[in-house]
Amino acid sequence: MDKKTLTGSFANNRSLIREAVQISKNEDMKFREFQIAGRAAAVVFIDGMVDLTRLQQFLLTPCMKVQKIPENEDIAAFLSTQVLQIASLDHTKELDMLLLRICQGDAALLCEGMQGALIGEVKGYARRSVGQPVNETVVMGPHEGFCETMRDNVVLIRKMMRTPSLISEAVQIGDQVQNRITLMYLNHAVQQESVEEIKRRIAGCRVDHVLSLGMLEQLLEDNPSSLFPQCITTERPDRAVSFLTEGQVLILMENAPAVLAMPCSLLHLYHAPDDTALRWQYGTFLRLLRMAGMLIALFLPAVYVALTVFHPEGMSLSLLTSVLESQSRVPMSLFPSMLLMLLAFSLISEAGARVPGAMGSSLSIVGGIILGQAVVEADMFSPLLIVVVAISGIGIYAVPTYALTLAIRIVQLLLVAAAGIAGYPGIVAGAFLLLLSLCGLTSLNSPYLSPVSPLRPFNPDKVLRLPIWRQRLRGYLGNALHMNRTPGRMRAWDKEEK
Repeated sequence: MDKKTLTGSFANNRSLIREAVQISKNEDMKFREFQIAGRAAAVVFIDGMVDLTRLQQFLLTPCMKVQKIPENEDIAAFLSTQVLQIASLDHTKELDMLLLRICQGDAALLCEGMQGALIGEVKGYARRSVGQPVNETVVMGPHEGFCETMRDNVVLIRKMMRTPSLISEAVQIGDQVQNRITLMYLNHAVQQESVEEIKRRIAGCRVDHVLSLGMLEQLLEDNPSSLFPQCITTERPDRAVSFLTEGQVLILMENAPAVLAMPCSLLHLYHAPDDTALRWQYGTFLRLLRMAGMLIALFLPAVYVALTVFHPEGMSLSLLTSVLESQSRVPMSLFPSMLLMLLAFSLISEAGARVPGAMGSSLSIVGGIILGQAVVEADMFSPLLIVVVAISGIGIYAVPTYALTLAIRIVQLLLVAAAGIAGYPGIVAGAFLLLLSLCGLTSLNSPYLSPVSPLRPFNPDKVLRLPIWRQRLRGYLGNALHMNRTPGRMRAWDKEEK
């Protein structure tokens, strides 16, 4: 189907636009007609999405004051250079582009004899201001978070990354309802193949509309069948900037209070936003705690089931006696009891996340305590089982990425099922399959377990948070030609390096 274009005939353009925007049905779609030096003209905008004061002061009033348009002069060039007082002004002949810009909150100017239309940025719709991140709170570090306006989010990143090497490219997605996407990357640090691959995937998306960043992530990731996220989402500009310095590409979308970063590895999901702001000893300690929490959440319930059901000889006599005594009063065997309690605590956690305000955290804590005490007093589950489930739940809460916590919950249930069926061999087989799937996973064609597997040179800020002055290499996901930082000492009182 051929795209409709605007001509120099005002009557023809007027008819095309009024039919396209369905002016007779759209109450908030305004088509304001007037004259410019005796020529028929009109401005098209959506009421409520433009700043009426700016529209009148910088577009309508200057146009109405024009007495004469010089002969043989391009009207669009004359108006844009000598009349209109709008900083951001574009010229288009495509009807689809004009309609898209109008729906984004801009105003379009038509005039008899002008080829196409001028589009001025006079947005004025209601929007949320920059606030604190909701899900990524920190003890040390900035407290600014992204909002739903993409232009504000771009400014937040540029405010922290003040260099002309920071590139910002605009693309569109959606066949029926288009949404704006901005790709941001450091030109000297990124691999251009990664940028081109993201553009190819966005251009290849055949969907009517993309309403959220989560939908976009599912369209761009390498393996949508995997449990583990292959993009990393952040609400924090400082963390987004750290991704840029490592050679990753940021993906921003209108109406999304967060950004996506690709490619990413499993280690990126394990980092917390304020790790770098803390002293390296503190950051390393917290990362080790976080790693211990992840391993406990994954394996503790499964090991307890395997040890109790299949391998009781692995317990001391006193512990075995205690477990058997408590289990003798319970009507249900240990394996289904463990599955039920893990599902119950996941249900409480999900309910707490959906309840608005401070009531959510109260519901999670009080609900867990009441449920645990009630089932123990009723002799439905053994007390040791409740302790194991509670400790594994605390380990999950130590994981800083929400998507990764959901993956861990599902894998935890699968490992418990394997332990209940085959004991230790089942856990080993499940862990082997998990590791095998992670080794085969990629993010934007980059290995998910890199730089550990395959082994690559990397900045020593992955599993441990080593001192800043030892971090001589940039991110292994970026441009290999710019891995080394500026040579020389990083602290003024260090000895010069040979």
